[in-house]
Amino acid sequence: MGEIMAETHILRGGTLLADWSGAHIQPDGAVAWREGRIVACGTRQEVEAACPDAITHEAHGGWIAPGLINAHHHLYSALASGLDPGMPIDGFGQRLDRLWWRLDRAHDEASVRASVRVGALRSVMAGCTTVVDHHASPAVLEGVLDVVAEELEAAGLSAVLCYEASDRNGHAEALAGLRESARFRGAVSAHSRFRGLLGLHACFTLSDASLARAAELVCEGDVHIHVAEDALDVELCHRRNGMGPVQRLRQHGLLGPRAWIAHGVHLRREDLEILAEQGCLLVHNPESNANNQVGRLDLRLARASGLRVALGTDGMSPCMAGSLRSAFLLHRSAHPCQDAGWKECEQLLDGARPTLAAIFGEPGYSALLEGAPADVIALDAPFTPHVTQESLTAHLVFGLAPLRVRHTVARGIFLLRDYHLQMQDAERIGRESQPVRNALWSRFRATEAGTPYLGPAIGAAQEDL
Repeated sequence: MGEIMAETHILRGGTLLADWSGAHIQPDGAVAWREGRIVACGTRQEVEAACPDAITHEAHGGWIAPGLINAHHHLYSALASGLDPGMPIDGFGQRLDRLWWRLDRAHDEASVRASVRVGALRSVMAGCTTVVDHHASPAVLEGVLDVVAEELEAAGLSAVLCYEASDRNGHAEALAGLRESARFRGAVSAHSRFRGLLGLHACFTLSDASLARAAELVCEGDVHIHVAEDALDVELCHRRNGMGPVQRLRQHGLLGPRAWIAHGVHLRREDLEILAEQGCLLVHNPESNANNQVGRLDLRLARASGLRVALGTDGMSPCMAGSLRSAFLLHRSAHPCQDAGWKECEQLLDGARPTLAAIFGEPGYSALLEGAPADVIALDAPFTPHVTQESLTAHLVFGLAPLRVRHTVARGIFLLRDYHLQMQDAERIGRESQPVRNALWSRFRATEAGTPYLGPAIGAAQEDL
């Protein structure tokens, strides 16, 4: 990790977006930082007058904006591109059982490190400075979140981490997963760049005993869980528990203002209203939903319920602009009217900011405000006229595709400068990760499918956990 710069730095020569809501846009703006904190922002003239001896960097007419947030990621999947499960997959349950649950069981510490290293590199290049990650690696569980954090810290990123507890491999493993999340949460409670959440996989792979233990550990609903990603989650919860996943989580006291609810594709209006009442954050993962063929989140209904909605990638990629474009196009295709998608997709990139601000105790988190952490990016914005709050979504969806990130600054340190990585060697990471990837894939192929805690295959012993 590079040293925090004691000098004052100014990034200038572009349009300043103080946050991703589009409410505070300054043409010919600039931002200044020192020792990892923003010390001035506003017009170029104002910032240069306030910091006359600063080192200057140029945005070359692009956008100066806060670092992007990936509100739901799976870094452990970074080495899986091109991996063939070697057997047919029919439906979401088989996709989990025959692909992802074999992959997570095949991980060892070396492959976890390599996956995070590759995922972090790609995040830096995509302008993402904060990652909210949901980790799984049953063969290397105790202390594994320290491993993930070490690699992310070395890459210069901030993160909110958890281990996804699940009874799918047995109740003892579910309890171990809860212990790991709780341990890490306590260990980083005062860290400037890391926080922990209580990780849960999904209601349909969690017993009442595990949820009861989670309830003993939860703090202000600080859970990170997949909810109603596929109809399977809803159907099995009703079959076993006589209620849906949201009602089950509420019954166990696992909802609150720090709860991260991923997907929500198959939630009804009353479910969404419960989440809104509890102050939860819903994370939309449009590309992953389309890839897994699980359906599409009704953004209009979710927003109408009063629920805050953020944007994630669910391990598909680190590119938040691509995720936003997919959210817009999928919503637009489902609602054939001229205005579809514009209002629904507003502020999706900004949706996680209030929750992160509360978790980190940083009111200005992921905003270009004086005193806030200096997480800043510069994006090329060719051929785009003056951006306004009303036109911001259109620019992001159409004008900045593909996204070109010129600079990525995290806590005042350049991770990417003029398109060149500053703290990572992409060639070396690629070369060193290849044998680790090969070994991971070999272990994957030797790992049998047929996880017992899945749908109708679950026996009475698992049901009674």
